[in-house]
Amino acid sequence: MNIAIFASAFHPHFGGVEELVRQLAHELRRRGHGVIILTNRWPRNLPTYEEFEGLPVYRLAFRTSEESWKSKISYHLTHDRICRETLRILDRHAIDVMHVQCVSSNALYALRAREQRPRPLVVTLQGELTMDATGLFERSAGARETLRRALCEAEIVTGCSAKTIRDAEEFLGTEVKETAVVFNAARIDDFREAQPWTHPRPYVFAIGRLVPQKGFDLLIEAFSKAGVETHDLVVAGEGPERVLLDALVKRLGLAGRVHFPGRADRPMVARYFKGCDFLVLPSRADEGLPVVCAEGMAAGKAIIATRSGGAPEAVLDGETGLIVGRGDGTAMTAAIRKLCRAPHLRQTFGEAGAKRAFEFSWPVVTEQYLRVYERSLATSARALANSNDPLRGRSN
Repeated sequence: MNIAIFASAFHPHFGGVEELVRQLAHELRRRGHGVIILTNRWPRNLPTYEEFEGLPVYRLAFRTSEESWKSKISYHLTHDRICRETLRILDRHAIDVMHVQCVSSNALYALRAREQRPRPLVVTLQGELTMDATGLFERSAGARETLRRALCEAEIVTGCSAKTIRDAEEFLGTEVKETAVVFNAARIDDFREAQPWTHPRPYVFAIGRLVPQKGFDLLIEAFSKAGVETHDLVVAGEGPERVLLDALVKRLGLAGRVHFPGRADRPMVARYFKGCDFLVLPSRADEGLPVVCAEGMAAGKAIIATRSGGAPEAVLDGETGLIVGRGDGTAMTAAIRKLCRAPHLRQTFGEAGAKRAFEFSWPVVTEQYLRVYERSLATSARALANSNDPLRGRSN
């Protein structure tokens, strides 16, 4: 089977979708399938084609007709050419299935390609409606229309959580015709086998882009109120909130207790997970399904997560960790205090999470995506057969 993954973003950018696309493409190739990646060419100085880790990556100017007048003009001047180039790439690789990972302008060009060369289309939702930091779907009628078309025209829509699919159906105003929940995956062995990062004191760990929706300010305040002198707090990642978070740490008198080591590569991330006492996911927004949940469980760590997006579908309250209300600083404070003072509970949660992590492993998730691709091919074949049936629609 030959699969074209239309990714909302990819290398050299870093993020959840980029890593998911990378790992899925490698797993599919290991199983003997052909895979190419098509993504938006931004910034424009990136090459239009390269092989990244042996994966063919095509970057095209997936422009839309909205935003500024300059972008509208650019769209109308280049749109037809980019559509033709997309078709040439798909034909060159004899693509059987198109897979949109996270809906953005990438989905518009997948839909246009489908108009010219009908191919099965799978669309995977990653919480776009609730987690887009730019508010794309709130401000852009074109983006909303692209999402509606993708939900209606895809043979199968997958979501990284059941909550993500429910949000999409609420947006659409009706049920999507065929859906499947496919969890986001992690390289489980990387986190099981990592050597723990050594820190002078036991530490609570959090990771993510330092932006308001991630809720790191809430975490720092809850950590301060918990009064756990035995532990430090380590928050890995970079982002525009760093200056404000630094100021908050100083105001709360936590200098030397809260650490911001910055962005970390994948091996270092695994070491942070392995070395912590437990993980906190303080998001104040509806995330699709944070991969850090799977990574934390794979490292054998208890997790505190807010009741946001698909997190409660990954972290089982009272079994693999603790779920607290979104934005509930009092509950988060109590949960931090509880786990800092209860090593046996941390161990119990961590052992249960390590067993559950298998459900988020790449072999399991790749097999689920392959079944989705096969279903999309069968659905497309039935639709084509029905459209060619001369008796279809006739009454006796």
